[in-house]
Order: sequence, then C-alpha cells, then structure tokens
Amino acid sequence: MGTFIKRLRARTQGPAIPLSSTAALSGPVRRTLILRIGLAAALLALVVAASGTGRSDADAARGLIPKGGSGMLILDVSRSIKPEANRAIVGVLESLIASRSRIGVVAFSDIAYVLLPPGTSTRELRSIVRFFKPPAKPRTGLDPNPPNPWASNFSGGTQISAGLNVAHDALVRTGDPHGPLLLVSDLDTAPDDVPRVATTFNAFRNEGVPFRIVALTPRADNLALFRSLAGKGAFADPLTRTGRGTGGAEGTTEGGLPWGLIAIAALVLAALAVNEHWAGRLPLPRTQT
Repeated sequence: MGTFIKRLRARTQGPAIPLSSTAALSGPVRRTLILRIGLAAALLALVVAASGTGRSDADAARGLIPKGGSGMLILDVSRSIKPEANRAIVGVLESLIASRSRIGVVAFSDIAYVLLPPGTSTRELRSIVRFFKPPAKPRTGLDPNPPNPWASNFSGGTQISAGLNVAHDALVRTGDPHGPLLLVSDLDTAPDDVPRVATTFNAFRNEGVPFRIVALTPRADNLALFRSLAGKGAFADPLTRTGRGTGGAEGTTEGGLPWGLIAIAALVLAALAVNEHWAGRLPLPRTQT
C-alpha cells in the first residue's frame, strides 16, 4: 500500500530536481517573484490603457450627441454658412466618425431631406467630410474652399424647423421617437421660422427628446435668440480639426486605424512573451517508466 501511494504521489506531483538543500535557490526565487510582480503590474497597466483607448473612441462624440453617437445629425448647408465654419463642421463629422457608432443625417436649408437614414454607420460620414475639407494642395489661383454641392438645390432661405422636424420624423419611423438630435448651424433662420423653431424645441422638451446645438460662427443676435429658445445647456462647443487626438473644445480624433490601441495590444503580447520566457515553469523531460 505504501509503495502504491508513493507512485501515485510521484505521478501527480511531476518530476523534481533532487537537491540536498534549497537554500541555493532562494536568490532565483526572489528574482522570479519580483519579475512576475513587475510583469503583472505592467500587464495590468497596459490592459487599463487599452480599455481607456477603446473608450476614448466611443466617447469621441461625447458633448455633441446625448447618449453617445446615435440619433440624427441635422446639418445646415445653406449659403449663409461661412467658409471659416468648415473647420468646425469637419471637426464634428470626424468626431462622430471616430465614435464608431450609428447615426442618420439630415441636410437642410429652405427644405430638408434625409441624407443618411437613422442607424447608418458613422463611417459613411467620410463621404460628406470631403465637401467641407479643403484639398491638401489647392491649385493656384482657385478658391481653396471646396465647392458646395447643395448650392444649386437650396436657394429659398433657411428653415431650421424643417431640419429639426424631418430628423425627428425619421427617428419616429424607425421606432426611436426619443432619439437624440444634433443641430449644426449658423442659426441664421428666416424670421417667420422663429416661432416654429420655438414650438419644436418646446415639443422636444415635453416629449423627452434630447437635443444639442453646435453654433457655426453665429451672429450675436442669432446666438442670443437660440439660447433663449433652446437654453444655454443645449449648446455644445464646436470642434475644429487640429490633429490627432481629442482635447476639449478643440481637436478631434481622425478616422482610420486605431494605431494607439494596436500599439498597446502589441505591448501586451510582448509582455506576455517576456513573462513566458523569464517567469515560466522550468521544463523538465518526462521520466520514462
């Protein structure tokens, strides 16, 4: 019976190194322990950094559209939009693209129509950005600003209420009557449209429809008017494209590959490889029985 127990114990414990004393291994044991602790801390920091990087993409549209990057973008493409406002428009669009979410788009001036239906991937906004971003190398003697493809279609003034109502109706048809709205406009609407805008904002508040406004170089009187109609809390800071990354009211994350997240993932794999190489179990050949 004793022999059987010894054989069973040897099989379950695996091979061992015969030593007369384990004191000689105390130094390597401490070094291995310190190395494991250091690698564990590094891995934890990298995982936290990777999680934060992923969240930064998802939060790229925070402050623009309530509840994240879903709902409808209501984009003013009227002739009153100044060329210098294009930077803010590009910033908003690229921020939404970086959020990797879903959104619909309504373009409006005197009339409004659904440019992208609700639930469209924000990647599709890249096809719109090019209309507001000047070319990297503009041709000499030509207007550096991109041509407005809507100039010939909208010519009867601006009706902001039309854009708001068309966007909300699109969400209602898709079963999301409380979907958030983002109005991007210079707030220069027709005088007879002001009462309709006020009625629309009041209806949104009563129905619990969240909305935000990005004002594009507005006149002081228009800004004061819309603050009284929508409330100061409805306004989001305009984003302007200043390079990679996000930073408050200025800067937005460019669309494309998430190189930061890829680099962190590569470091995680490298740390795991180092842990396996320097702190793994000692491989021993199996004894033949």
